[in-house]
Amino acid sequence: MRLPRRARLPLLVLVPALALSGCGLAAELEREADPARTSRPPTPDPSPTPSAPEAEAAPTAPEAPPAGDPGAAEGCPASGFRALAGATDAAMGLRVGKVIVHNCGTKTLKLKGYPVLQVLDTEREPMETEVVEGTRRISMGPEDPGPGLLVLEPGMSARSTLAWRYWAVDPHTGSGLGAYLRVAPDKETEPQTVEVADGGLDVGEGVLGTTAWQYDISEAPPERS
Repeated sequence: MRLPRRARLPLLVLVPALALSGCGLAAELEREADPARTSRPPTPDPSPTPSAPEAEAAPTAPEAPPAGDPGAAEGCPASGFRALAGATDAAMGLRVGKVIVHNCGTKTLKLKGYPVLQVLDTEREPMETEVVEGTRRISMGPEDPGPGLLVLEPGMSARSTLAWRYWAVDPHTGSGLGAYLRVAPDKETEPQTVEVADGGLDVGEGVLGTTAWQYDISEAPPERS
C-alpha cells in the first residue's frame, strides 16, 4: 500500500538528521578521549631532498720560507750560522779561547779563511784590541793550520782558536776586559754578538790572534779544494 506524498516527507528529513547526529556523536567521543585534542594522525615526513655534493677542499699552498732566508731552519739566523765564544786560562800569562760557528740551517755552507771578530767591553762598546789572522805574534801561541775549504752540512760546526797574552784588567771598572765578541764566519756574512763564557777576554789593548777555521768534530770530512 503506497503512502500518500505528504507522509513520505518526514522520512526524507529524518535521514539527514540521523546522519548529522551520528557525526556529532563521533566528535563528542573524540573530545572525551582527548580533551586537548593533542592526538593527530601522523604527518608523513617529506621526502628527503638529496643534498648537494660537498665542494672539494681547495688545495693548501705550501708554507713560504722566511723572506730572504731560504736556507735557515726555524729559530736560526738568516745567515744559517749560530756563533758562540769561550775563553780558557793558561799558564804563564798565555790565554787561549775559541769561537764556534754552527750550521743551524738547512743548506750546505762553505767556509775558508779566518773569522771576522771585534772585541766589545762590558757595555758592548768596541775595544782598542788588534785582531790578527794567525798566531805568530802571540808568544807561545797555538799553531795555526792555515786556511782550507770547509764544507759544513746542516748540524756541523767549525771552530777557530783564539790566543792572546794577559792584559791588566781594572777590577773596579772592568776596563781591559772583553766581555762580548762580534763574530762573523767571513767578511760577507752578517756578524752576531755573543757573550764570551768563562770570564771573558782579558786582552785589553793587546793583540788577539786567531787560527783559520777547522772542523769542530772528531772525524772531519775530507777538505775540498
